Amino acid sequence: MKRMLTLLLAACTLLTLAACGGKDEPVQKDYTAQEIFDAIRDAYGEDFLPDGDMVEEEYTETYGLNMDDVAEICAQITMISFHPDRLIVIKAQEGKGESVEKTLSAARDQLVENGMWYPANLAKVNASQVLRQGDYVVFMMLGAADPNMDASEEDAAKFAQEQMQIGVDAFNQLFA
Repeated sequence: MKRMLTLLLAACTLLTLAACGGKDEPVQKDYTAQEIFDAIRDAYGEDFLPDGDMVEEEYTETYGLNMDDVAEICAQITMISFHPDRLIVIKAQEGKGESVEKTLSAARDQLVENGMWYPANLAKVNASQVLRQGDYVVFMMLGAADPNMDASEEDAAKFAQEQMQIGVDAFNQLFA
């Protein structure tokens, strides 16, 4: 009898785990690049400055993307050269998220190190980030302009990081 009860409990446990997928398996959410872009844009409200769509030549020449790795892309940059703001959202081809992340990270590093930036924008440029969740990758250089033009470098960096965190949080909440 005990043996039968033990077998029955073991079978129920296996069926429960199989039905639920187990606790350790992450649930992959499915979004379009546009949906992710919209969520990040909406988080910034009026402080979202990108206003012009990017074109494929920018993806391949400026950011070094292999478009064969990209399933969907939604990207904008500011049309006013004073503002460095940009948002690139990529839904990579299945299994290509890590490769796209490496490419965008290298492009970000190149922009930070070699870009010709207005001094007022250096904190925002340095705070920019590349994030990935599975095959979803974003490059963000976003946030309100620091209202304190006389801020110390440390205060400007803190403000830029706080502004960048708005986008980071919006992206991560989609996958929570």
